Amino acid sequence: MTNNADIPIADMLNDFGIIDKTAQQTARKALFQSHVIQKNSDRPNISCSKVDPAQQALREQFIWHCNHGNCRTAAQQNPGKPPLPVEQRACQICHGSPSAKALLEMEKVAIDDRKSNILIVGGTEKKEREILKKLSSNAEWRFIDGTKGKEDRYYRSHRDWADIIVIWQSTPLGHRVSAHFDGKGDRRVITVRRRGIHCLAEEIIRHCQAM
Repeated sequence: MTNNADIPIADMLNDFGIIDKTAQQTARKALFQSHVIQKNSDRPNISCSKVDPAQQALREQFIWHCNHGNCRTAAQQNPGKPPLPVEQRACQICHGSPSAKALLEMEKVAIDDRKSNILIVGGTEKKEREILKKLSSNAEWRFIDGTKGKEDRYYRSHRDWADIIVIWQSTPLGHRVSAHFDGKGDRRVITVRRRGIHCLAEEIIRHCQAM
């Protein structure tokens, strides 16, 4: 009979989001080698008191990734930790976020299209921080605050730098800012009329694929 203070190791790994049988075997071996699991790696149960140490040990030893292509690639390219496949909710790359997945996909498409300098015109510093938090470091990003108008010489260097200029129309964006980036035939300019981050990413993907 199972002690009430113990739980099945398989159930614990499932709760972590480690569902794949090979991944579970890898996790068990790692927990045994780090002495979280005692005696042998095939034992069926683990003490409830060791659940948190087990999760911490696995997060320290592996980069957890879902099966979304860009998350898997990002994990495989991490030089510090081997990858461990998990459910999307447990992914350390996209954190289960649709907007993060869309941004990672967008970055890959833009880089493959040799358009790695992306300028976002509109929004606020809060939105900028939210986007940057979800990105890898594979593309270069700049943001123009849509609420603070400045002289054209300030914007000129950003225009010259950018491979893609995104006018994010549905965010806070004054005409005294957007007027500097209207494009007038400039094929680098995209106008995004929807507010969501995933909408922003989808429009950039469409732009790159259409060029």
